[in-house]
Amino acid sequence: MKKYSCYILALLLFFVACNSGNSGATGSHNATESLINTAANIVPEEFRNGARLITANDCFTCHAVDSVVKGPAFKIIAQKYQHLDGVVSNLSRSIISGSKGIWGDEQMTAHPNLSNADAREMILYIFSLDSTHTYDTTGTRGSLKKQP
Repeated sequence: MKKYSCYILALLLFFVACNSGNSGATGSHNATESLINTAANIVPEEFRNGARLITANDCFTCHAVDSVVKGPAFKIIAQKYQHLDGVVSNLSRSIISGSKGIWGDEQMTAHPNLSNADAREMILYIFSLDSTHTYDTTGTRGSLKKQP
């Protein structure tokens, strides 16, 4: 009987030790915080929801901020597209409906559960990664305009 009590006590201590961390923190939360709060990249408040949406979805399966994975790096996307008229709505459609052939033969997965507003916030976060341009991104509707 004493032997079983020791096993039960050891098992109980094991479970308590395993659950004693920050139970509210999730992998997605930690990834988001490291994405928006690293010393090299502190994301302005107006772009943080876009960063959160990117980490909450499967974007990092194929993309990275600085390097090509399966799809292009977010910084490369920003440098290529952000100065073009109508690009936010076009890229929103690509995120929601998927695309193929824009960056090679790889197909971008569709994300039909995202709203246009969420896709737009993701794009504005991506554009914020290119420090060579500054844009007025006030509001959730309208067009993206270059600041003087």
